[in-house]
Amino acid sequence: MNTIKYIFFVFIFLVAAGCTDLVEGINDNPNEISSDSFDAGVLLLKGIELANVSVQLGHQTRISGMWSGQTIGVSLLYKSIYEYNLSSEETSNIWENAYQGVVKQARLLRDQTATNPKAKQYAGIVKVIEANAMGTIASLFGNVPYTEISNDAILDPAFDSQKVVFAKLQDLLNEAIADLTTAPATAVPEDLYFAGDTKKWIKVARTLKARMYMYTREYDKAYQEALLGISLSTESMIFTPPNLGIGSQNLNFKMIDQRGGYWGFTGSHLDLLMKSKRNNTKTNEAARLAYYRFDGNTSNNNKGIAAVNRAMTVVGYEENLLILAEAGVRTNKVTEGLAKLNELRAHLASGKAFTKLATTDVSVYQPYVIDDFAAGGIENTDNIDQTKALLREIIEERYVSGFTQLMPFDDLRRLSSKERDIAVLPPFNSNTATKYPQRFVVSQTELSANPNAPTDPGIFAETEVNK
Repeated sequence: MNTIKYIFFVFIFLVAAGCTDLVEGINDNPNEISSDSFDAGVLLLKGIELANVSVQLGHQTRISGMWSGQTIGVSLLYKSIYEYNLSSEETSNIWENAYQGVVKQARLLRDQTATNPKAKQYAGIVKVIEANAMGTIASLFGNVPYTEISNDAILDPAFDSQKVVFAKLQDLLNEAIADLTTAPATAVPEDLYFAGDTKKWIKVARTLKARMYMYTREYDKAYQEALLGISLSTESMIFTPPNLGIGSQNLNFKMIDQRGGYWGFTGSHLDLLMKSKRNNTKTNEAARLAYYRFDGNTSNNNKGIAAVNRAMTVVGYEENLLILAEAGVRTNKVTEGLAKLNELRAHLASGKAFTKLATTDVSVYQPYVIDDFAAGGIENTDNIDQTKALLREIIEERYVSGFTQLMPFDDLRRLSSKERDIAVLPPFNSNTATKYPQRFVVSQTELSANPNAPTDPGIFAETEVNK
């Protein structure tokens, strides 16, 4: 992979110079997170974790959010992308961050620490991060290089099928869990997420396994893995920006700060949904909506999800609960599925899921009972099948709870063609569109450098798992 080998040497040079600005683009990119503000330590581990933050929460997340009706592209580049015009140049950063910033460096770290007393601990951690990054890449792009990228002698790796990549990543996560289970439970200050806590890393690995089983619709396996996944909000994989200068801020804040007027929330499908349909006698979303609604013109006006130092979830407690809820209902465990949905609602009601910006903001999340989903119930006014009505509410909660993450776009592609009766279906962003985008365009650097790169099928072609 010629482009990746080139980026590798650039990365090493920058680390040697004490600067890791490669993490999200070049120059003054609003998706960029740099590790130069952090204390010296295992620089590769910090760089790997920061690169993964960009893969999970950067520019591509805003693209997926616009395409799934969560936000709006207001002007210039973002308006064009919002209207389904995506060039291969727009995906170069996520491609480079995943393959070079995460995978290449993760394997280098494993090699360099092979004789270290913490070798298994380091190996387990970076295997989880590699699976996280590559799972996202495979989900967004479909067929991608993976099995041959470990061989430096292969400059032009073949593209593996999406299902093969997911299967390989399940194996990698199993390896990670085995490593972490037998690793010493010692502190790793360089680990920005959990400071080396192996039990929390194992929980994240299980939730990631469950996420990928949701991609492939193996709901029984997703349920079993999620049972072993993140079970407390304190176990969530969260990046907290230290706000020590450019490169260490909340990525939503940074986008608005540097490109004000490009991107907005007000008037989006999510905004309208939370103001109307989401509310009933047991639910009032006013406080969460206030927390979500950001000013896309002026960064310093934002106190909620786009505040300068607001923590950002990479793999969270809410997602794990909602996997248990959806997969539970789908595998004939309706009572358990409803219980998990109510557990999520209790978490929302507790005030721990988001920050209430004003004491006057109303926040109500009373538990549902199964009759609420019966024909004529408060969550089934259109009289569909009761189980379908419950599933629809769980999917809608995933759509809302997944704001600024990739989950809403994942669900839109998974459900919009096969299960329209329970999917969240935002209006199309273009008058000529008849279908939602299904994939990202492969990076131009890869298309130019790798003769094995396939002909791009266009953003409306389903990936393998969604056909």
